[in-house]
Amino acid sequence: MRTLGSLLFMACYAFVGVSTTHAQDTLAREYVAGTFAGTQVVNAPSVEVVPRKRSFGFMIQHRFGAVGPDEQVWKQFAGLDLPANIRFAFQYAPFNDTQLELGRSKNGKVWDLGVKARLLKQTVEGEMPVSLTLLTDIALMSDDFPTVGDRDFFADGERLFAYRFEHRLSYNSQVILARRFSPWFSAQVAPVAIYRNLVPVGGSNLTLAVTGAVRIKVATKGSILMEATPVLQGRLPGEDRPSLALAYEVATLGHVFQVVLASGQEVVEQRLHTSPVTRYDKGHMHLGFNIARTLFVKPKMPKP
Repeated sequence: MRTLGSLLFMACYAFVGVSTTHAQDTLAREYVAGTFAGTQVVNAPSVEVVPRKRSFGFMIQHRFGAVGPDEQVWKQFAGLDLPANIRFAFQYAPFNDTQLELGRSKNGKVWDLGVKARLLKQTVEGEMPVSLTLLTDIALMSDDFPTVGDRDFFADGERLFAYRFEHRLSYNSQVILARRFSPWFSAQVAPVAIYRNLVPVGGSNLTLAVTGAVRIKVATKGSILMEATPVLQGRLPGEDRPSLALAYEVATLGHVFQVVLASGQEVVEQRLHTSPVTRYDKGHMHLGFNIARTLFVKPKMPKP
């Protein structure tokens, strides 16, 4: 019994020692900050989340109408005279490295609700070479459905078509993998899976895509952002061009402002990756901007 007790004591002592060493290593670990300046790259969500527990974020995404390299650029005032799309979003961090987001966009009168969690964080010492964030959200199209004729059927060709509430819903899930290679260059890649409960005849409910994005810092507060998203499955017929976005970003502590050139007017990804792409190969693009503001809340002080 004494031998067993001695072994148990030694095992507990060793466990406490290892735990203490691990805790010290964890406390000493320094994480890479600012892979991207905000929670969005341009259209795509970035690997970042609202950075502090109980803090808030507010974002505006605005896209004007499409214009091309002709006299319409001046006549339509670079698209500002044309119908535009806009999205407002509110973010909240209930826990560290986790955020909830509620948004509403004009096109389709879409409400979206999502959760984003950062599971891995790149370390300065290199023990963890990348950051990893998971995202999932659900979108509700609240606009009126188009009129249905008496010759419209479900996909089986037998049942007369009738709208249901679930036809308003679509889903988006992503795994975002990112790395800051240097203080002036960051990149991320994100496989995207979108599922829509209602699609046109011949369309695919499931859309799979991959978003690649980079951030190149060109000044103390200024960066160039580029992203491209080729669709791998569920591509629209005759649509073989990936969606593109380019932005110049000015970022300060708590504020991010971007001037955007995008190949589409949509900003909710359930619509962005399932809508036709503007003919940017012929010079047609959408001018727009993103504005983001983070409201930091001081952490609660421990009770004495």
